[in-house]
Amino acid sequence: MSPQARIAKPAGQLPDSVALTEFLEQPVPPTSLAARYMLVEQASTLLDGLYVHLRLKRAMYATDPIQRLRLLERRLPTLTDLQFHTELSAIFRSVRDLHTTYQLPVHYRGQVAALGILVEHYQDRDGKPRYLATRVHPALQHGSFTAGVEIVEWNGMPIERAVELNAELHAGSNPDARLARGLEALTVRPLGSSPPPDERWVILGYRADDGRAGEMRLPWRVLAPHAQGGRAQDSVSALVLVHGIDTASEAARQLKRRLFAPAKAQRAQAHALDSVLSVRARRIRGRSVGYLRLFSFNISSARRFVEQLSAILSKLPPDGLIVDIRANPGGNIPAAEGALQLLSAHPIEPTRFSLATTPLALELCQSNPEFERWTASIDAAVETGEAYSQPLPLSDPEMLAAGLPRYQGSTVLITDALCYSAADIFAAGFQDNRVGQILGTAERTGAGGANVWSYDLLAMWLPDTLRPLPDGASFRIALRRVTRVRDNIGVPLEDLGVKADQRHDFTRRDITERNQDLLAAAEALV
Repeated sequence: MSPQARIAKPAGQLPDSVALTEFLEQPVPPTSLAARYMLVEQASTLLDGLYVHLRLKRAMYATDPIQRLRLLERRLPTLTDLQFHTELSAIFRSVRDLHTTYQLPVHYRGQVAALGILVEHYQDRDGKPRYLATRVHPALQHGSFTAGVEIVEWNGMPIERAVELNAELHAGSNPDARLARGLEALTVRPLGSSPPPDERWVILGYRADDGRAGEMRLPWRVLAPHAQGGRAQDSVSALVLVHGIDTASEAARQLKRRLFAPAKAQRAQAHALDSVLSVRARRIRGRSVGYLRLFSFNISSARRFVEQLSAILSKLPPDGLIVDIRANPGGNIPAAEGALQLLSAHPIEPTRFSLATTPLALELCQSNPEFERWTASIDAAVETGEAYSQPLPLSDPEMLAAGLPRYQGSTVLITDALCYSAADIFAAGFQDNRVGQILGTAERTGAGGANVWSYDLLAMWLPDTLRPLPDGASFRIALRRVTRVRDNIGVPLEDLGVKADQRHDFTRRDITERNQDLLAAAEALV
């Protein structure tokens, strides 16, 4: 029997999807040469004039995106359309900042490439990483290939090496985040901010529970925006001034919920709060504790969210609460800091935000009342030489939670390397204000430390500098950086993240039995 004959193929395919090959063959008007020059020019203006982490990234990663844009400009006439978009995306990924991205033209926007499985890892008793397919869409199950099989090879290479290589292609801000995002992107890739997968299909080598080995060929499929059971990637709170969110991870989160938890996705469409949290009382080691899972802070009204959360917390057991923000991509920053206030009887000191002290940042401050408080310190930087403006808070958590009851019991926070942006800010505030201990499944959180703005929103206030972009392309940029408070005053959140007080490595029981060992470890800290 030939090797090809042993490779099984699924009997069905993901619903509401097209093959990646078919998607790439669809006729799409190429980006003209003039449009390419314009995109490169505006990217350079944006990064050099407003990107708040430029100095940090140059130092930490020895990268110079401005010089790379100059070199790209010289090569524009020789590149194919896909090569151009791939290279421009790679330049933005080189700064390892999920807030700062090139968003591809409208043909790609909101589309997500998926294999239809989820792969998670744990460490065995010898400390060796193991990888399980914890979710397999029913259409893809075939013979022994079902949820729970161990993945041992990926396109002919050991799975550990495949994760490492994939991690280098995605913008994790620290080693834990790179590996976590490399693992996630093995099976789910939003196309709005990264090019399509190079391979058209993946051949998995796996081992079933009974020890039998097998191989499965899974094609990449592309799901359109309307099939994601939620908002498309480019519409995720695009005009909210105080957002901090990784929109690609939010799109992936919505897609995974639709594929693997369709009932929850339907409830989330009917009840907005169900899309961002779940809550219940749990008995762990004979003790009743509250368990609050915050999937996202992607909500429109901070005050309304805090009011609803306060009502929920009042019904939970009073003697202990586990707050779990794993894989939370962020969202509304005041909502995150207001939620934190509900967990403390004392006023929460919020994180601080600064802009780069550039002429374009000063122009933005002078044109937009939202930034008036930062104007004087940026203007003074001509004489003082300061790289960043005065650090000021975005929100007043105590005011957001005014008049609402607070949770009185002890609290522990669970984090991982996929927590990002507003979730990073929530974790930093939790630690800096000594609300409780942090139990991490990775050493640090994902380390997204900024308030992010879209190009279109910036262009409304800087119309003479930022012109309308062609073909529906766009950019997102980290505009105001986050620094921490109290014992960590002045420490930037970007790239450093929040270090857990204690570490818990996933066990097989965690990923097959709903986090039993993780929750037991958390309960011991409450």
